[in-house]
Amino acid sequence: MKYRVYNNTLNPAVWNEDGTINQNVSQTLIQIAKNFYEDTGLKPAIRDILLLGSSANYNWTKTSDIDVHVVICFSELAMSEEDAKNYTNSLKAEWNKDHDIHIKGHNVELYIQDVAHKTHALGIYSLLQNKWIVKPNKISVKLDNALIQQKYSDLVLKIENAIASNNIELLKATVKDVYDMRQSGLDTAGEFSTENIVFKILRNRNYIDRLKDTINKIYDTQHSLKES
Repeated sequence: MKYRVYNNTLNPAVWNEDGTINQNVSQTLIQIAKNFYEDTGLKPAIRDILLLGSSANYNWTKTSDIDVHVVICFSELAMSEEDAKNYTNSLKAEWNKDHDIHIKGHNVELYIQDVAHKTHALGIYSLLQNKWIVKPNKISVKLDNALIQQKYSDLVLKIENAIASNNIELLKATVKDVYDMRQSGLDTAGEFSTENIVFKILRNRNYIDRLKDTINKIYDTQHSLKES
């Protein structure tokens, strides 16, 4: 399996050749983030707007998302930390579903992040402060290709079986398993973990979208009434 996970330059859709951020892109992302946050109706002040993920590191691909995080203080919300996390996740999911914004071919994904959250990202850029919070370094990446191939093959079989089952609960559980696998890899070994690499391959080959689309189709069919 051939899959590029590392590049000699940062994503040219976002960064200039000298390593500085493209100011037009930066200002556009800031405006999008502010519009998104305003639409949520949340009251806490924006502490920062961060660019992270593969578009702030050397592991970008032509299908990489541009991940933008609006940082607020969850303790200022009138709810528990867990409720705040779930609520803000639902707000960002709804906004991302309703909008299809691309920067030079890359999809823009918006998130809401607690100021106290500790991320494992190897590259974090503050769009508001126009500076690196965590500057990525070029590193020697050694991947266990055999293990990546095995995990990928196992998950493809699991996903195909779930799709063929037409069982919405099994499909939802499979989606959860895939995302839990990725998070486990990020928590233990970071962005170049086997689990995260496998997740990205699955996403780039549309397996994640196929799962979600199948869930939506089954739901729509189950809740539709035929004309009498």
